[in-house]
Amino acid sequence: MTVTVSGAPGALGERDLRRLAETVAFVRDRGTGDALAAVVGGEPPACLVRHLEFGHAAVFVAAAPPSGLIGVLAGLGVDAREPGPGRVVRGRAGQELDVRVVRGAVGSREVRLLVPQEGMSEAEREAESHVAFRLGDDDAVVLRGVCATLRESGLTPDGGGYDGQDTTLYFRGTTRLAVQAPGHHADALEHHVGRPDQPRRSMLDLMTGAWRTRAVAAAAELGIADLLADGPLDTADLAARTGSHPDKLRRVLAYLAGLGVLARDGERWSLTEVGALLRGDVAGSQRDLARIYGGLFYRSFSGLEHAVRTGESGFRHVYGAQPFEHFAANPADARLFEGAMAAGTAFLGLVPGLLDLPDTGTVVDVGGGDGRLLDLVLAAGPGLRGVLFDRPHVIGAAAEVLARHGARASVVAGDFFRDPVPAGADLYLLSRIMHDWDDERCSTILRNVRAAMAEGATLAVVERPIQDDPRTLLPLAFNVHMMVNTVQGGERTTEEHRNLLAANGFELADIRELPLDMAVLVARATV
Repeated sequence: MTVTVSGAPGALGERDLRRLAETVAFVRDRGTGDALAAVVGGEPPACLVRHLEFGHAAVFVAAAPPSGLIGVLAGLGVDAREPGPGRVVRGRAGQELDVRVVRGAVGSREVRLLVPQEGMSEAEREAESHVAFRLGDDDAVVLRGVCATLRESGLTPDGGGYDGQDTTLYFRGTTRLAVQAPGHHADALEHHVGRPDQPRRSMLDLMTGAWRTRAVAAAAELGIADLLADGPLDTADLAARTGSHPDKLRRVLAYLAGLGVLARDGERWSLTEVGALLRGDVAGSQRDLARIYGGLFYRSFSGLEHAVRTGESGFRHVYGAQPFEHFAANPADARLFEGAMAAGTAFLGLVPGLLDLPDTGTVVDVGGGDGRLLDLVLAAGPGLRGVLFDRPHVIGAAAEVLARHGARASVVAGDFFRDPVPAGADLYLLSRIMHDWDDERCSTILRNVRAAMAEGATLAVVERPIQDDPRTLLPLAFNVHMMVNTVQGGERTTEEHRNLLAANGFELADIRELPLDMAVLVARATV
């Protein structure tokens, strides 16, 4: 179906015409601040308003005689010039698209109709349309600051190029935004869109991720970070102390320096802030995590394709047993797993501050493991009593951790699938339990916890929810990790958590963020 504007010798599809009319109104009615607010989705930072000026809005339309579009614009009250050739950068890879451009003046700004010389779908036309802002001068420092501010405002780089006069950098927000800076800003352009071979570089980085994992694991196994704890050492010293071949070790150390794990000064090596996390004697040490991700779980991930094809556990496919069966038969692996899990819980120290702890009452940690979280909660709430509920073979270690709280802490043996959960507490904790199980098994756990709770009591669930932002990769990565290394486990989206809680007597009341994309999901017991 087509819609024509009175007096126009050309015609546009109804949707293109509507978008064009909306764009003309947008350009006519908005100043720079209002236009920026529409793109960034809120009040724009003052520095953007200060350095940018709203220049034009561009609309891609379906192929049509460009000369006929002058009449379309006239029907919308816009005086237009004759069409001319143009190029527009399309997509993150920086491909250039040949277009015919019809420019129409709206006050001091322009509306531009872009007619591609090759076919584009309706969705592509909408995605490539954009709002353009001009930088007031060619100051490279100002351009870097504007780009950084746009990224901090939630916009993502979306291509760019240089047309012989101006450098144009595109961002993706609620719509596509273009920043035009006079002159050739080669460094800013490379930083924004990457090198010409960036897609291949990116793919190569993805394919060689295993090399990084194993290099970091090798450093952890050799104890490199512990040897460098007191200061720099040269290659020969490190080789002698680790029993390594000097040249081979140098190659690995140079790679780790390139990755930001070490710093290099000739043949001398020192720790960076990142590399210091591989020391075994520091708070939050990641050494055992590096060893297990580069060892036990590195090998289990070779079962990823098997897990995808069959739905079975990749860990069992590789090792012939499920993880906890394997750990029971391999004490050294079990000790490494326990150390790695302890390293992965550094964020727990922040949890008590997010729990709205009462002055008095009882806290039950369901599946509380070694007792570390309950220990932290009782330390933060000296008027509270605590009960740890877990399987019989676990509670011995927890009792030792909780002993410092005396009569305020107790342990109860039980299975949260079959046995009654200690009743009548004010607050219940489920920390990193639900990601081990499917919805059916989680429902069993939640119903058992709900049966122990009075209406209005609080349940705090500590998990790593999958977020709407695809750039937040950790939950997505751990979702695959749980698929490979458990039978039923996986991470859930916030909405999946909400629905699972609601189906079992809880209302999700709040989500409180923790480091590394972890969160405390605060739920209330309902009728």
